[in-house]
Amino acid sequence: MPSLDLGITIACPPRRVFTTVAHLGEFAAAVPSITRASCLGTTEEGVGARWEVFREISGVERSTVFEVVEYEPDSWVRIVSEAGGATWDAGFEVTPDGRRTALALSLEARAKGIAARMGLPVILSAAKGVFAKDLDAVKRHCESAK
Repeated sequence: MPSLDLGITIACPPRRVFTTVAHLGEFAAAVPSITRASCLGTTEEGVGARWEVFREISGVERSTVFEVVEYEPDSWVRIVSEAGGATWDAGFEVTPDGRRTALALSLEARAKGIAARMGLPVILSAAKGVFAKDLDAVKRHCESAK
């Protein structure tokens, strides 16, 4: 199963970093390529929160529905989505690091068919740069809110 792991250190408290990645409305505000996000239920944060997130990709706006499936306040959030014939399973771990915060992203993609299974390694490799830019945007957003 294709996967990737990325990390970044952010000069702000863990709670701010966690809120930015665990509340998808905040995440949308932090990441410039996300054009909008809509909560699909009454729960905006925590297990069961569902959001439709719209992102511009190669000049075209595309949407994906994300659901929070695990949530440990100020520590860990796991968010799952279905797209491109695969289940995308992302975990964000927030760890205090002195006066800074370490943010780690782990992402696994599980193909639902042979076409997705063949294409996922290429897609994930290309998407690595997008996810790295997302983490950089989270860093800028969090550090500018001091």
